[in-house]
Amino acid sequence: MNNIYSESFLEEFKELREKINAELFKYINEVKAPDKLYNASFHLIRSGGKRIRPIILVKVNEMFGGDFSEAIPAAIAIELLHNFTLIHDDIMDRDEYRRGVKTTHVVYGESMALLAGDFLFSIVFNIISAHYNGSKANKLTNIFSDASMKICKGQAMDIEPETYIRNMDDYLEMIYLKTASLIEASVLSGVVLSGRDEYMDVMSSFGAKIGLAFQMADDLLGIIGDPSKTGKPVGSDIRNGKRTLPILYALDKFDVDSKEKFDRVFGNLSASDNEVNEIIKLLIDVGAIEYTRKYMINLADEAIKILSRFEENPAKLFLEDLVRFIVYREI
Repeated sequence: MNNIYSESFLEEFKELREKINAELFKYINEVKAPDKLYNASFHLIRSGGKRIRPIILVKVNEMFGGDFSEAIPAAIAIELLHNFTLIHDDIMDRDEYRRGVKTTHVVYGESMALLAGDFLFSIVFNIISAHYNGSKANKLTNIFSDASMKICKGQAMDIEPETYIRNMDDYLEMIYLKTASLIEASVLSGVVLSGRDEYMDVMSSFGAKIGLAFQMADDLLGIIGDPSKTGKPVGSDIRNGKRTLPILYALDKFDVDSKEKFDRVFGNLSASDNEVNEIIKLLIDVGAIEYTRKYMINLADEAIKILSRFEENPAKLFLEDLVRFIVYREI
C-alpha cells in the first residue's frame, strides 16, 4: 500500500475540518444550558480533534453526488455522538487526559460529566429530527441508534476484558462494536443523504474496514506513539492493561520468561518508564507490532479496493487518501 497522500490532501483535509468546525461551533453557540453543563458538554470538542467521522460522512455524500449543506447537520450530529462516547469512556477508563487536556470528569466531576455525555446524546437525535424528514430521517435515526447500541456492547466487552476478550476474534468483535461501528455509521449516513441506497451494503463494508484499521492504528500509537503527539504517556495502553491486537498476538508467542516480565508490568499503573520500555521491546522482538501493522494495512488495501469500483471523482480520491492517512497518522 502506498503511504503517500496526494499533494493536495492534507490541505483539503485541513480546509474541510475548518469548515466543519465553523458549522459545529456555530451550532454549539446556539445551545442553551446551565453554564457548567454547557461547558462540560463541549469541553472535549473545544480541545480539538481530527473530525474524521464528519469528514467521512461529508465526503462519502459528495462522492455519490450529495449536497454539502444537507450533509452538515448529520456531520455535526455524528461528531457530537462521538464526543458523548469519549466522555463516558474516559470516566470508565479513569483517563485523566485526552488530546493533551484534562478529561471532562477530571475538570467538572463525574456527575456533571455523565450529564454532559447524556446531553450530547440527546442533542444528536434532536438535530436529526429538526433537519431531516421522511425516509431520510428514519434511516438516519436507525443508523445512529444502531451504532449507539453497538458502541455500548463494545464498551461492555472492553471494560471486562478478562471475561470477554479471550482471543483475537473477541478483540475484532469488540473493536468493530466500540470503534468501527461509528465510522461505518458515518459512511452509511453519507450514502443515505446522497440518495444512493443501492450502495449501502458495499459501503458498509468499506466503513467497517477503515474503522477496524483506525482502531489498530490507535493500538499501535497507544504502545509506540510519541507522547508529544498523542498527548498520552509512553506505553499508556500497557499501564492501563488494554488487551489490544499487539498484546493478544504477543501473549501467544511469549516464552515463560517474557510472560513473567509482561505480567509484572501489564496493567500496573505505577510501572516505571524503563519497565514499560522493556515490554515494548519484547512486543517488537516477538513481532507483535509488525503483525498489527500488516493486518491494519491489509484492511486499508481492501477498503481502497472497494472504492475502486466507483467512477473517479475528487471525493473518491480524497477518501482513498484518507484511508492512507488513517493508517499512517501519528496522532
